[in-house]
Amino acid sequence: MISLVRRFPAATFAVCLGFAAMTGCGGGAGGSKPQASSKPRIIFVTNSNADWWTAVEKGMKDAAAELNVDAEMRRNEGSVQGQIRILKDVLSLPDVEGVAVSVIEAKAEGVASAMRELRKAGKIVIAIDSDGAADSREAYIGTDNRAAGRIAGKVAAALRPKGGPVVVFVGSKEAANAIDRRESFFAGAGDAFTELETFTDGGDKNRAAVNVRTAITKYPEMGVMLGIWSYNAPAIAQEINKFAELRAKVTVITFDLDERAVDQLANGWIDATVCQNPYDIGFKGVKLLKAKIQKDQKTINEMLPGGATTIETGVRVILPKADSRVKVDNVMTIEEMKKWLTSKGLKSS
Repeated sequence: MISLVRRFPAATFAVCLGFAAMTGCGGGAGGSKPQASSKPRIIFVTNSNADWWTAVEKGMKDAAAELNVDAEMRRNEGSVQGQIRILKDVLSLPDVEGVAVSVIEAKAEGVASAMRELRKAGKIVIAIDSDGAADSREAYIGTDNRAAGRIAGKVAAALRPKGGPVVVFVGSKEAANAIDRRESFFAGAGDAFTELETFTDGGDKNRAAVNVRTAITKYPEMGVMLGIWSYNAPAIAQEINKFAELRAKVTVITFDLDERAVDQLANGWIDATVCQNPYDIGFKGVKLLKAKIQKDQKTINEMLPGGATTIETGVRVILPKADSRVKVDNVMTIEEMKKWLTSKGLKSS
């Protein structure tokens, strides 16, 4: 707390003590501003409440402890208005200096406007996981989702050389990561794969399961079930594996590794998943925000060389077991992935 260098009336002194931690009341001669905290406060804002964010949060917390940062995560429940409300709340917090946002819908002007307001208020704003308008953030940290989608498509083509009709499942098809993954999946898979329908669930896991049941009834001819967001994987696996004959004909390709999907993949209920590195996203998000807040140009240049605005965190392809038919980089078995998760204290990725 800032020391008092002159006598204050008792009432003023009491108010100051009551709010010192929040407002930095005090000040010395001439009414000078209180000193800024040496421990920056930053907030991560999610697009949904999926288990995937637990791994991001672990990376965020590890970086915060290592770099002496006050970091917290605020989870949106999967709606545009919910994310806008969180961003407006963050705007009202004068001590928050940096914000990392997973943009729920790339075309949601309300979200972009709220992010721009944060920047106008002097806060550093970056996008993580799913990008937004370029003028609403200073950088993006996460997967190159177009590259990830192409990889998923190539995996599908390797596992299913003759192709087939595809049903897609996602929270919001307007999210940048959803658009990029879905479009590039078909580019990577080739003309033998055609889309039947994209089902959206708004981040509701119960609705995600209902969508799978609907697709099973509506499209018995489907050949591929593609889960775009992390929680779509267990929803697909749980439902399709109730129908042994249909499961034998359907290839299940997903993204990320939800905690429930770990055993499902190990049991062969999922054929492959293209897994991001959410831990790395959380860790690097804290590191970059702190560097920008404190104008640490050396660290900024190391993380964003040559004036870049994107930090690519890569993907891994996780399989139930080693499969020589899948010819892509960074292939791991689920047992290898489990060992990596344990090394980071994680249950999902």
